[in-house]
Amino acid sequence: MPLYEYDCPKCGRFEVLQKMSDAPMERHDCGEKVSKLMSASALSFKGSGFYITDYKKSGDKAPACDKPKSSACGGCPSNS
Repeated sequence: MPLYEYDCPKCGRFEVLQKMSDAPMERHDCGEKVSKLMSASALSFKGSGFYITDYKKSGDKAPACDKPKSSACGGCPSNS
């Protein structure tokens, strides 16, 4: 179940564990009207297969880049 964050003008921010199908809360336990907040979710990739080195075969070179070079290209594998 997702964790939702709400803001109460009297009590401040709080989190509630709710089903996705549940209606948003309208009032806090104190009786004040609450507003639902947007917050960043946590995302964690676990296991193998999430890094370029997991797929790279020895001796393979990165494809050539046809874009104009800039200072941001310093770490680009096609520059090596």
